[in-house]
Amino acid sequence: MDRRLLAAVAVAVLLGLSGCSTPFGDDAASPEALSADADYDFDTDRDASITVNEDNYTAVYAISDPDRETVELYTTDSLTVEQPLAVRGLQFRYANASRYPNGTVVRYTDADDADDGAARVYPNGTTEPTDALTVETTGDRTVVGLPEAAGTLAFTAPKDGKELAVRPPVNGSFELTLPPETDAALPLLSQTRPSNDDRRTVDGRVHLLWEEVDTSVLVVRWYLNRDLLLFGGLAAVGVAVGLAGAGYYYLQLRRARRRREAEGLDVEVDDDGRDPPPGMG
Repeated sequence: MDRRLLAAVAVAVLLGLSGCSTPFGDDAASPEALSADADYDFDTDRDASITVNEDNYTAVYAISDPDRETVELYTTDSLTVEQPLAVRGLQFRYANASRYPNGTVVRYTDADDADDGAARVYPNGTTEPTDALTVETTGDRTVVGLPEAAGTLAFTAPKDGKELAVRPPVNGSFELTLPPETDAALPLLSQTRPSNDDRRTVDGRVHLLWEEVDTSVLVVRWYLNRDLLLFGGLAAVGVAVGLAGAGYYYLQLRRARRRREAEGLDVEVDDDGRDPPPGMG
């Protein structure tokens, strides 16, 4: 292979692993993904509200500091290498105290639109282009540039399996809603790190609550309710097998003792080897 081509490949790989904006990071926040339709519950009283769905989760974070300029979002792979978080349906709703009417949202328009990009959407449906909400991806971060106002940031991100590890960009009170027909109550089958302070069930879904989360990662692993039935069934079978084995062992001991008694192997003798007198045995 030509040396110049090898050098170009090496530079591309190094750029992909560096903190510069590259095609490796751009895949995490494409215009099509950013403009995807999504509905969020902005009216939560928690600093963070996370809802876990079948193949993704939605996150709603309160940005209380109007001077905060950016939010950095990332995840890690199986080798714990940090990577930019793939973001969909990015939205920002201004707080009630801001200069915009209650319910005003900044979101990305359809990528097929000639004027695609961020737009401010007012409660009456009118829109106007804005650069108040920006996204830049690097080799290990998705950097969201925030409007100069307090508000709530929301997005959708992918998940896989029955475990979620979130690197939250805010601290404070958290609420995480598990998928339908799941739970995280048994330590053997689930995990919450840090441990949740409370839990409740709303419309058949379990909500885990934390009064204060100040950590770099929040980990939740859950199980399907049918897994609990399966686990209980297997445990019952294991107990039954154990009891049957213990019973069989006890019967074998009884039979061996009777056989020894029948053969006179269990008759006690004195130290001199003679049989004890009648009635003394």
